[in-house]
Amino acid sequence: MDFNLIVVIVAFLVSVFNLWDKVDARIKQSKEPTKALETRIENLETLTRQRFSAYDDHFDNDLKRIKSIEEGNKVMQKAMLALLKHAIDGNETEALQKASNDLQNYLIER
Repeated sequence: MDFNLIVVIVAFLVSVFNLWDKVDARIKQSKEPTKALETRIENLETLTRQRFSAYDDHFDNDLKRIKSIEEGNKVMQKAMLALLKHAIDGNETEALQKASNDLQNYLIER
């Protein structure tokens, strides 16, 4: 084999590898915005999941407090009804005593 032929083949291979590097760099460059957007979207989704999880916890706490308030209102209304019945006819002492016990239990357990 002739030395000039070897030089031409090596030059050709170097040219092909340089061309391949430039094409590969161009492909990577074209994919960078997509990767950046995917990373940004993943970060936003993670943040959104965390915030909604926190909101769910707050809503659960609010629901528990509302139910507790509703239960207290029911006990108070029963006690007021028993007082009203007792004030009207002087009877209903058993209902009055039961309402008193219920109110006392509610206030202690609360």
